[in-house]
Amino acid sequence: MTSYIRRQIAGPMIFFTLALTGVMLVGQSLRTVDLIVNKGLSLQTLLELTALLIPGALSLILPIALFCAVMFAFYRMWMDSELIVMAASGISVWRLIGPALELAGLVMVITLVLNCYVTPLGLRSFKNEVAEIRGDLAAVFLQDGEFSELTDGLTVYVRERTTDGELHGILVYDARRPDKAVTMMAERGTLLPDSDGAKILLVNGNRQESELFTGKGSYLSFQRYVLDLGGLTDDNATHRMKPGERYLTELLPPYDTQDAQNRALLLTEAHKRLSSPLYALPLALIAACGLLSGEYSRRGKYTRSAVAAIGGLGLRLSELGLSGIVTSTPALAPILYLVPLGACVVAFYVLRPRLRAAVAPPAALPATGEG
Repeated sequence: MTSYIRRQIAGPMIFFTLALTGVMLVGQSLRTVDLIVNKGLSLQTLLELTALLIPGALSLILPIALFCAVMFAFYRMWMDSELIVMAASGISVWRLIGPALELAGLVMVITLVLNCYVTPLGLRSFKNEVAEIRGDLAAVFLQDGEFSELTDGLTVYVRERTTDGELHGILVYDARRPDKAVTMMAERGTLLPDSDGAKILLVNGNRQESELFTGKGSYLSFQRYVLDLGGLTDDNATHRMKPGERYLTELLPPYDTQDAQNRALLLTEAHKRLSSPLYALPLALIAACGLLSGEYSRRGKYTRSAVAAIGGLGLRLSELGLSGIVTSTPALAPILYLVPLGACVVAFYVLRPRLRAAVAPPAALPATGEG
């Protein structure tokens, strides 16, 4: 019986995990859509970048997929009258929810591993790959006779590109700064690969700069000028890791001077990594409450299921609000752990009448008056 219920939950859980992961990855892949549409990024590279985002998506999706799977499995068993037959056979609620609790424990372990190591590793690799791709694009997509927008505000035109890589007839319009625009023209130039990004050596040209607010301008002729395209990536973001890109040990003290300024943010991220796996257990229990609490009848089943769905959604969303509270008041960090544990207590309390009924002795048969 236990293995049967486990299969009934595991199958839908795999389906919901794949479906929700696909939806989330479509949204996250929009971060690189400009590289695909405008710069001709290959499908293989896109798939590689998308794969690096999967661990982060799974850590969010697995508890939700478990919640949906438990509700779906018990709802199907209720519609097929299997729950009524099991109850009549004396099967306790503990045996019914046991497989859900086992899968919740498995989800907790997987989510903890993802949060502490796999997700930060994927985000680091994703960031490095995107930075490298953007740097390479500066060299690859300077095509003859085309205006190439390498990044927002930076447009380069090349009249001709020879087989040895030399550029002729170069026009550069740089409006990356909001207060001024720079226009550069050169007879020829050469791409200079650099560890910090591509650069262009301009030869025999001029540089015109105009301030957009005051209208003032300047003109400079040059024989050689190096145009730095390293602005295609955010250097500070490249060298300074965000909280989500750090391993758990890197979120904890001791901190350097710059990290000390973000102490609350880093500690909140660490507590989130450790507390978020706990949500799998109450979500599984809340889903079970919707179908296993009360009587096995249609009366009130839909209402309890709707309340369970709202409760599960509210519990999962509460983590976002709690994170903001803890960031502003680090002393309240224990609530990140108390909320999911408290939800477990409430779920067990709702199931309490059925748990007691499962172990209560059968009532004595009424006397027939014969004999």
